Amino acid sequence: MACNDNVIKNMANEISRNCQAVNFTVDPEFVIYLIDLLLLNPKYGKLFAKTICRSNLDFFVKECVSLLTGDETSINTLKLQYMMQTNYDKLQNLIDKHQASIDQCLKPLLTEILDDGPELEDEQAQKKLFRKISIYIILSSGLGNPGSIVTLKEGMAALESVFSLEDLKVFVTLPRSEKIPQLNELMQITSGVRLFNRDCKKGGEGIPDLPFNIIDAGKACISSLSHSLIAAMQRVNSLTTAVADTVAVDGATGNVDVLVPPTSDLTEKDYSQIFDLLAFNRQYEVFIRKLLSDVETMEQDGTKDVEKVKMVLEELHTAVKYKAAVPVATVFPLFSKLWRVWRSMQNVMFLLSTVSRLMTALAHVSDQMRIPYGLLDKMLEGKSVVTDQERMSEPVSLKERLSLGSLTYLCRDSSGEITDRQVKYLGFCALCLSVGALVPSNLKVGVIKSKGTRYGFCSVKMAARFNKDPQRYVNEILNYARNNPHVINLLNIADDMSEVKHIDNLVVKILPKKQIHDRDVQTDTHPINGYIEKDYTSNLWEWKRRACQLATIVNCQTHSTQTHYSHLRADSHTQTAPPRHRSLQTRSDAGVNTAPHHVLLWGLRGQWGDGQHAMKLGDFEEKNCE
Repeated sequence: MACNDNVIKNMANEISRNCQAVNFTVDPEFVIYLIDLLLLNPKYGKLFAKTICRSNLDFFVKECVSLLTGDETSINTLKLQYMMQTNYDKLQNLIDKHQASIDQCLKPLLTEILDDGPELEDEQAQKKLFRKISIYIILSSGLGNPGSIVTLKEGMAALESVFSLEDLKVFVTLPRSEKIPQLNELMQITSGVRLFNRDCKKGGEGIPDLPFNIIDAGKACISSLSHSLIAAMQRVNSLTTAVADTVAVDGATGNVDVLVPPTSDLTEKDYSQIFDLLAFNRQYEVFIRKLLSDVETMEQDGTKDVEKVKMVLEELHTAVKYKAAVPVATVFPLFSKLWRVWRSMQNVMFLLSTVSRLMTALAHVSDQMRIPYGLLDKMLEGKSVVTDQERMSEPVSLKERLSLGSLTYLCRDSSGEITDRQVKYLGFCALCLSVGALVPSNLKVGVIKSKGTRYGFCSVKMAARFNKDPQRYVNEILNYARNNPHVINLLNIADDMSEVKHIDNLVVKILPKKQIHDRDVQTDTHPINGYIEKDYTSNLWEWKRRACQLATIVNCQTHSTQTHYSHLRADSHTQTAPPRHRSLQTRSDAGVNTAPHHVLLWGLRGQWGDGQHAMKLGDFEEKNCE
């Protein structure tokens, strides 16, 4: 691969500069962490598979800058992971790193002590070397500050009580390889002497009261972590309840989908936002639980160390009580033992302070997250919040228990109990993870073992579907993790992602088949009245024959002929009804005929003079008749 450590470092520097250009500050080491996760996706990994092209590099840098400056929930999840990865480790590893850093700081002083060889007659040089050894022992033991005159004098007096100037002359003559073990031995004995003097109220300037502080610090740290865990679990339970019922499996294709209620105004983008918030809070929960478990172990170790210190001090007091001189072989091992127990308490205090600082940093990132309670209330409408314990212990019905017998790979251990630590993906449902929903498995259902790995499920239906094609759903989870790198380290699947980073397509989406139904539909035989032409024929030659016949008839003449039936011709008659003088009854309500006028005004038209007069119609008719 063309991307080695130097190339990735250069990419991170360029991305950091581009972020600063838009007034956004980002740690280059965090950018390197992000690049390593993004390169597990072939979409980005194959850009630099052989050679580094400037156009591909610009595209990748632009994508990273957009992701970093987008202020998305996934970036905050990656920040949590980066903080834990860089600032926390196994407890013993943290102690070893801390001691190595102290040794590295004291290395110049140690080199001066080892290389210094004053003359036997030069008493001033010998005292100077003795002073350097005292300062080295005080710094290495962590019992005060040698810059304080009281602390330095006390340290030199304790060293002089077990290591005289005559012993210093012998020390100078030793080879370099033997000086280092003797210095370590002197540091243990001298520190033990100072601790014993502190208990006797004869010194102890600058030495903290670890037996008292370690118990209070442990209780305070446990209390703070417990409150943070309770608040985180309240958010986790609400978010999980909001999305648990929305994940469903298509029985025909086996595709896992998010069912958005059709009656609400929610979208898949809203559910994706809740998925990311759930992943952030789950990651925060995992880290808080880990820190809480380690602090409980630290508190137990600190309590044991306090008891051991008391026992060693009692042994020392018993050994030196009422005695003017005590054999070196008797008391020196007790001083060394006292120092080793005190060093153990110092380590516990260092771990507690480390956890406290880390917890503060994680809480700062968590406080920046804002949950959209308006959106969450819509998703929780009609639902009651269920805790992880209730969800993981829901009973399985008898019908579902009988169906479990068909799952050939279903397994339980001899005790019938399975812990989430034995299940892949931190015990989350394998099918719900394919869409990004972190839903805890129901351990009452059991687990399915495939290729030596156990997978848990939130319901029997999910388990039955996974059992048909386990590899398909494992690939869907890996495909989702490619496009959402914040879940890679959350689910501890970085090794699985490395194995498939060269495969372009892990999942082939199965489309639902079109369903065809055979149905009978009754229709009218003849919805429109038909007409049958009696003379119709489909024979072309018949039409030609008729055409020839009609052409022949056109050229013929016709004439009338008297026949025997000609006398049957007759006149036609028509029956009529004369008009009546009376009105007839009609359907409409109308008036009847009135009596006509019997007087006529004669001479109104066509006559000159005053000859107009009224006359009866009867007289007028008679006059006209005459």
